[in-house]
Amino acid sequence: MLTKKTKQYLLIMVTAVLSGLVGSAAWGEDWPTYQHDNNRSGVTGEALPMPLREAWVWNTGRRPEPANAETPARQDFWQNLYNNKSRVPIDNAFRVIAADGYVYLGSSNSDKILCLDARTGEEVWKFYTGGPIRFAPTYANGKVYFGSDDGYVYCVNASDGSEIWSYSAIGNNEKMMVNGRMISVCPVRTGILVDGGIVYWGAGLFSGNQTGLSRHLCAVNADTGALVWKITPPRPIQGYPLASGSNLYMPSGKVQPTYYRKSDGAYLGAIGGGRQGGAYALISDDNKLYVGPHYSGSGSYIGKYNASSGASESVAWGPGNHLIVGSSSSFYSSDTTLIKIRRSDNAILWSVASAYPYELIMQPSYLYAGGDNEVAAISKADGSVVWTAPVNGRVRGLAVANGALFVSTDTGSVHCFRDFVSADLDKDAEVRLADFAAFTAQWMQSDCGDCGGADIAGNDSFVNEDDLALFCMDWMDATYFRYE
Repeated sequence: MLTKKTKQYLLIMVTAVLSGLVGSAAWGEDWPTYQHDNNRSGVTGEALPMPLREAWVWNTGRRPEPANAETPARQDFWQNLYNNKSRVPIDNAFRVIAADGYVYLGSSNSDKILCLDARTGEEVWKFYTGGPIRFAPTYANGKVYFGSDDGYVYCVNASDGSEIWSYSAIGNNEKMMVNGRMISVCPVRTGILVDGGIVYWGAGLFSGNQTGLSRHLCAVNADTGALVWKITPPRPIQGYPLASGSNLYMPSGKVQPTYYRKSDGAYLGAIGGGRQGGAYALISDDNKLYVGPHYSGSGSYIGKYNASSGASESVAWGPGNHLIVGSSSSFYSSDTTLIKIRRSDNAILWSVASAYPYELIMQPSYLYAGGDNEVAAISKADGSVVWTAPVNGRVRGLAVANGALFVSTDTGSVHCFRDFVSADLDKDAEVRLADFAAFTAQWMQSDCGDCGGADIAGNDSFVNEDDLALFCMDWMDATYFRYE
């Protein structure tokens, strides 16, 4: 057993090393916009070790108030279309983004944007608007961007929620009654895309001169809110915008999406046929656009298009809900099945029964998928379920960032799951000097009883050099440091 003098000597050396690391570590990868990036890939490079444990749950007790009822679309007997899915399930949960140790979400029932501490789930600030916020916000360069049914897009400071600028496509506050709420005659019903210092979004619900209402596609300067260009798109836009190369892609809800030139908003055309709509879309690394759900005679599917020309290429797979396109394989989720497909020839590598059809994202080793009252981690290698955890409601949003998995449900809950490393003695999702001080206090005792969690190696009621080595390894490896 080490003598007290030897322990003191080791602590001096370790303290010198660890003190030199103060401020050098950072939180893990961010999830700054819906589905991680402007391609809406749903893929992150941040790997979370298994198993995860629930760190906190945020819930106000109020459910989201969707603009569109999430029921299957009616059967179209005239067109022989059956078993169709809702095309605009865009606001059935409080979907989150996360950056720099904070979580941001918008509310459709309280008309506000919220910032939560990613460690604890505690509210940091809130910002009220004049209408429901139906889409996840976007984070870029210390600012948070979001749109509201009050017709405005807002830019606020990410640290304190103070307003930097706001912009209305119509420049007035004229209202109408929709879904039992008074909202703008030109509400923002898209997510916000920030690309190259420009903010893009769509506003307006209706088309046709007979309505007397306008619709717009806007681009403004991300720092100042100054108008870059504004056009009238051929149809209203609903969904999360996408960007690839020089083009901007705008889902249009129940009808086919449209695409535009980013530099000036020039209309480039529609993608797919009249019934090939859907608010779900992503762009793969080979510049293919996937959109759905499309309708067919027997159900719904996701279509595949050339993102440069808009030309249809194939049915990605059907019936389907979500698609993840990896470097060599794709993963396709239906109501009952999860499938891994080789991209080079579309060969099925494995197909497994799945109880998690509602959401799908990917990290280096696992898929995360959402079901009813449960979230799961699924092996990319063979489709086996390697971890599950209960949640409150149907999973309708997933994000991985800053060392955590965030799960949004249709009850209005947000769950945070983490892998608490052993060095985090106070379980506050930070490895800080306070944890080292707590470890030191136990290290200097000859017999520490329960040792306050510092007996990392063996539960032998002693804190020895093996425990110190593990503490230092955890200190170096943890992905969610924030030092004092």
